[in-house]
Amino acid sequence: MSLLKERNLEVARHEAGRLGRILARWMEVVGSTAVWTLALAVLITAIAFFYTLNNLSIRTDTGKMLSERLPFRRSWRACKKAFPQQVKTMLVVVDATTPDLAEDASTVLATHLKQRTDLFKTVYLPGGDKFFQEHALLYLSPDELEDLADNLARVQPFLSKLARDQSLRGLFNLLARATEAVRKGEDLDLAPMFDGVGQATRAILNQSHYQLSWHELMLGGVEGPLKRRRIIMAQPRRDIDELLPAAKAMGEVRRLANQLGLNGSQGVRVRLTGEVALECEELLSVSRGATIAGILALIMVGMVLFLGLGSPRLVFATLATLLTGLIWAAGFATVAVGHLNLISVAFAVLYIGLSVDYAIHFCLRYRELIQLGHAHKGALRGAGQDVGSSLVLCAVSTAIGFYAFLPTAFIGVSELGLIAGTGMFISLVANLTVLPALLTLMPLSRKAIPDNRLVQRLGTRLLGLPLHHVGAVRVGAIVLGLAGLSLLPQVRFDYNPLNLRDPDTESVSTFTELLEDSRFSPWSITVISEDRETVRDQVLRLREVDLVERSLTVHSFVPQQQEEKLKIISEIGLILSPQFLESGQRSPPGIEEQVAALRGLLEELERFLEQRRGDLLTDSAERLYRDLKQFQAGLQNQERASESLANLEASMIGSLPARLNTLRSKLAAESVTMDDLPEDLEARWVTKDGRYRIEVFPRENVNDNDALDRFVAAVRTVAPDATGPAVISLEAGRAIVKAFQQALLSALVAITVLLLILLKRKSDTLLVLLPLVLAGVFTGAASVVLNIPFNFANVIALPLLLGIGVDSGIHMVHRFRTDPPESGNILWTSTARAVLFSTLTTFCSFGNLAFSSHRGVASMGLLLTIGMGFTLLCTLVVLPALLAPSPRSRLS
Repeated sequence: MSLLKERNLEVARHEAGRLGRILARWMEVVGSTAVWTLALAVLITAIAFFYTLNNLSIRTDTGKMLSERLPFRRSWRACKKAFPQQVKTMLVVVDATTPDLAEDASTVLATHLKQRTDLFKTVYLPGGDKFFQEHALLYLSPDELEDLADNLARVQPFLSKLARDQSLRGLFNLLARATEAVRKGEDLDLAPMFDGVGQATRAILNQSHYQLSWHELMLGGVEGPLKRRRIIMAQPRRDIDELLPAAKAMGEVRRLANQLGLNGSQGVRVRLTGEVALECEELLSVSRGATIAGILALIMVGMVLFLGLGSPRLVFATLATLLTGLIWAAGFATVAVGHLNLISVAFAVLYIGLSVDYAIHFCLRYRELIQLGHAHKGALRGAGQDVGSSLVLCAVSTAIGFYAFLPTAFIGVSELGLIAGTGMFISLVANLTVLPALLTLMPLSRKAIPDNRLVQRLGTRLLGLPLHHVGAVRVGAIVLGLAGLSLLPQVRFDYNPLNLRDPDTESVSTFTELLEDSRFSPWSITVISEDRETVRDQVLRLREVDLVERSLTVHSFVPQQQEEKLKIISEIGLILSPQFLESGQRSPPGIEEQVAALRGLLEELERFLEQRRGDLLTDSAERLYRDLKQFQAGLQNQERASESLANLEASMIGSLPARLNTLRSKLAAESVTMDDLPEDLEARWVTKDGRYRIEVFPRENVNDNDALDRFVAAVRTVAPDATGPAVISLEAGRAIVKAFQQALLSALVAITVLLLILLKRKSDTLLVLLPLVLAGVFTGAASVVLNIPFNFANVIALPLLLGIGVDSGIHMVHRFRTDPPESGNILWTSTARAVLFSTLTTFCSFGNLAFSSHRGVASMGLLLTIGMGFTLLCTLVVLPALLAPSPRSRLS
């Protein structure tokens, strides 16, 4: 049996001998020309560095990462061409404590933004133009208009008087007369007015901001077009060659908000979200996390390399080679592609994770030969001959795996495949030229290698376990593999991009909040109809879809039942006195008149409270009386009396003039036809060639993946070519899953064919791939058990796991066939040590990403850590057990 083993060993050595001898000779050439080799490497590195620095750009446009040939991409491209003002927008969300503040703040902010034509292509405030201000009442239902008429009829006597004296004097005198009227038996609901005036008074006493909402007082509970939230749609001018294309526009919005006092201190808050803001803040989140992770990774990788290589010289040579090859690879990316996208930017991560593996294997074999007594030249030649051939095979197989991504429809991954695949050959060249040249200039001596015999003795029993329990390891691998396979059907892909981002950023939290409200949901669906008849038919069919909250078209802006509504509006005009419809006012009062009016109101409230007890109106009156009494006491300070009264008047009366003017204009509403709609509005809904846009809003919160799936499927029963953010999010996820399935399957097939061709023993191909497949099954099962779905970010871990898994298997099998240890335990060789420490460097490089605030990056770090753990387990436990002879063959 020993003769057969020797003969097989000789055959294996002969198979690797030709390439090994070539590489051994190459080591001699590099060693004899080390200075010139490094000089040439430095020159090439410098050229590549400066060329890359000046020419490589980063494209943040995620829309260009999928092929334009995909059906949903063609539909979206047609939509963008028809309605360009609807894409790449930023949503400026204005929230206020009252509808008055929301209207005023959004109007003034939109006006300022429109002036910055250098930063914004378009700025649109829905319902904010003159047309909607004049015709707003026509968009209420007849029932809402009737409620408005009833409410205005109740307040008409007071509103007309207040319209002629818009001051504290007028307000206090009005409240005094109204309180007297109630005391004498009239049925007036003064509680809202009492509460509003009381809250304004308390705000002045507490030195906080509050503005009485005359919109709510006049309209009562009617939900008019003015709400407490307004959304401005701004389309920034973006420079896609910049890392943050819309940063200047976003900065200008925030600057204006602060300048106008819309920063929360005066009852108004401005937040940014939408596609553009989400992309910008995501890049900021990733870059901040990447900086910290990069520093930690560099420190931890350096420590692992020093621990594994045991020599500062080897660590320096490894890092220098790694950096040189990385710059060369970046230079190739610049020449071949010219830019990096949000996916291919990960090529550096992939390159470092795989290239350091090559360097560690080479250095540890070189170190092992030095320990065995070889001189530098002999050790260098031996390392090239023993490890070089497996490095070549690793580079070819891994590159083919990456090149399998080229034909996919996912352009982002296709470009990554080209850069990373070629990067493997660049890494091979760097590790077979720069690394041996550096080692020649800094040769390692046997004395410089630390004595680790104690560590070896302590680890002997542990590392011998796989060979002592071969049967148990094999059976355990089969059982666990089958268990993992049973879980794979439950592996899912989370195509919701919001679940990748930092939930604490302003854009994400605001966007999530909008999704919860069907009136504002940004994930709507767009349907393009060819003509008027088609659009009407589709709208009618969409109304019957349960999952659709509403469907908007240009026809939605032509009010229904106009004749009935105009009659009610005319009646409202008759209810209000002619004096209200006029804008004349009394002269402004002095301090004495205001104080006298306040004193008169307090006296009337006191009489009212003496006469009436025990109802809601009385409770409101009591609170108002206490607040006004406290305010009156503060007026004893003559120096501050004028300022206090002015502040109180601004808080109570500040929004009244604008609301009165708005109401006057609303009462002049006339019938509306399609021809009356503003051109800017019509252009957002109808193309010049007569096509119509339908915007469909979901009834459910489509932040839930299942709800999004249902919503898109339901709308497509009416409009199969529907597009928009909801469709794109869903279909992009499906396209990416399909692309990765196609690429990974193609890569696995290509690698298998290559190994079958290059490895004479067909069984060795199975030995290389089986641990990889088993680790993949374990990783997929772990994602199910730990509820870590695959997503747009962590799916990048798959090609790295594939590359490292294949490389580790090749190294282990190659070493076992060509130079097995005398002890028979391959785990005590430099090859196993290299596999261990190359995996640990990957842990250190990416494991700390699991603590990133960006959930996509964190999931990538976590999944990669889990996957690398299983890869290491299968390579150093399962594979040695498979390589070991069975107990029966050992006995024979």
